[in-house]
Amino acid sequence: MQVARTSQPDEPAAAHEKAEPAKTLSSLRFKLAVLQYDRAVYRFARTLLRDEREAEDVVQETFLRYWQQGGGVRKPREWLFKVARNACLDRFRKSGRLVSHEQEAPPEPSDDRDPAWHYAQRELETDVQRLLDTLPEPQRSLVVLFDLQGVDGAGCAAILGLSTTQVKVYLHRARRRLRERLERRS
Repeated sequence: MQVARTSQPDEPAAAHEKAEPAKTLSSLRFKLAVLQYDRAVYRFARTLLRDEREAEDVVQETFLRYWQQGGGVRKPREWLFKVARNACLDRFRKSGRLVSHEQEAPPEPSDDRDPAWHYAQRELETDVQRLLDTLPEPQRSLVVLFDLQGVDGAGCAAILGLSTTQVKVYLHRARRRLRERLERRS
């Protein structure tokens, strides 16, 4: 006959709380998050890192951490972007580089527009990406999240650890800096 262990009056209640396992993430919730957010997280990492392979590694690392720690996550999209951004910044620090300006193959034109228009669009895209790379953090991440990924101001604030007022100020400064530099190049 086994006797159930009861807590002794002199044992702290916190000791029993530590023994309980953390909330685990269900496989269904994990699969749903992967289906909903993996492309967005990849595009975000790809834009920051400018390297497909590294972006894929960041996505895998991000979702692995979500599988391991995501049981208590209330807003998975924000959490995933935050983890992905931190992974990208870690890669920048470890490699000692701020930006990679590797040339990538431009996408093939998908419509019947004039080839000169497509060339001008690719040139503008390259200029904007290079100028985006010159922005300091968190302005660069903010522009990518807000303008390219469509994350709202409150979401950006949560991801970047800023107040909503800071998000507005940094976003305004980043856009102004990009606009001024683009105008100088014209």
